[in-house]
Amino acid sequence: MPDLWRYYMMTGAGNAPRVAVVGAAGWAGSRHARAFTAAGAKVTVLVERDERGVALAQELGAQLMPTTAELHPEHLDLVVVALPTTVQPVLCADLLNRGFRVLTEKPVAADTEGAAVLAAASGVNERLMVGYTLHQHPAAAQITQWIRDKNVIAVSVRSVAHKQNVNSWRADPKEGGVAVVNGIHAIELVSSWFDGDPKVLATSASSSLYGSPVPEHVVSTLEFPEGVVFTMQSYWSPWQEPQGLNQGDWSLTIDVLASEGRMLWTNDSLQVWEREGDHYEKTFEPSDLFLRQAETALKFCAGGTPPVTFAQALRATQIADAVLAASGADTTIAP
Repeated sequence: MPDLWRYYMMTGAGNAPRVAVVGAAGWAGSRHARAFTAAGAKVTVLVERDERGVALAQELGAQLMPTTAELHPEHLDLVVVALPTTVQPVLCADLLNRGFRVLTEKPVAADTEGAAVLAAASGVNERLMVGYTLHQHPAAAQITQWIRDKNVIAVSVRSVAHKQNVNSWRADPKEGGVAVVNGIHAIELVSSWFDGDPKVLATSASSSLYGSPVPEHVVSTLEFPEGVVFTMQSYWSPWQEPQGLNQGDWSLTIDVLASEGRMLWTNDSLQVWEREGDHYEKTFEPSDLFLRQAETALKFCAGGTPPVTFAQALRATQIADAVLAASGADTTIAP
């Protein structure tokens, strides 16, 4: 294997932030790799155990490696980890303990127990960014600001991800099913708006859409200590909807009801109804959330604060644990 330092110098990586992508041949990993390239970074290394990454490595001019063992912090500004959720915590902890800055795909772990290894890692609160892409959408900042001075009564979310099949790692019961793989985006964002641990009032789960061994459709109702009711419907869908995020394969609706008005975020549109009767609507250009996240991550790897910290991501995982454990019974998250 060629000396990595010589490789970096030959590729001119010193002129741009240097990024490695682990799991680069997967759905998310390949999007990360292309997004960082578009954002102006130099993707110098792709990590894949088999030959699936060859074409992408040739496209990006990157070196293909089978493991992260040969990576060195002095040669890279950021390592992106895009692997099945159950695999990520141990690998991310190793990278952090070796001194890297890391962007890991959400969630931070498949469950709270899996996150424990990361909690003990060096620099987990400073050098780990968790990839919750909803924060990168321009509507997220506006709805977050709107909520701050409102008396919120309820938040309803519908999150639907288009999948032809539920197989591979998504069909592994240890991965948690749709609430952990997709619905947790909404869990993390909504929980960032309100304090305290919510009580799970009811949860219903089904695997009737595809017949896989994991929950494919989940509906859950929670209540935050200040009285805000949060209802989430999350499912994988064999039908692609006309509009959506992530190049059309993710349909999202977040409906916030407050005593002062209502705000409705639907994919790339935002509507506001004021109590006095005024109605406003704003439409955004379709966003490449992976590109926006890459741009943010480049600021993070230059020393910036992670937009979603380990502590914030862990809270979302704790809530997802309670949702899956509820089975219709009242459950309160342990502190």
